[in-house]
Amino acid sequence: MNRATNRRGPRGQTYDSSVEAETDRGHARPGELVPERVVIATEFDPFLSLRTLSAYAGLSVRTLRQYLDLAPDQALPCYRVGGKILVHRSQFDAWIEQYRTRGRPGLVRALQDFGLDTSNR
Repeated sequence: MNRATNRRGPRGQTYDSSVEAETDRGHARPGELVPERVVIATEFDPFLSLRTLSAYAGLSVRTLRQYLDLAPDQALPCYRVGGKILVHRSQFDAWIEQYRTRGRPGLVRALQDFGLDTSNR
């Protein structure tokens, strides 16, 4: 058993040395606040390489490269740094929204061909 049963902490508080053994293993010292969880308040919007974006989107790198080569108003927005192509995740998410559909695309197209409104209001 440890000789000194009471010790002084960094702020002058007294604590039992048996508690010190636990604090050495990463637990909080007596009197210190320990957060139960950490909340990150900033939005995380990383740059993704084509390979990482491929895994994120479930599309092949080859398909992504085809989207990069579309007309400027339709192309996937990207940053070219040296030989590397990077895409902001949020920009990809916004860009992919143009491909969102509801229902069966063939049926929607047929209704539009007849001049019927297919928008959901």
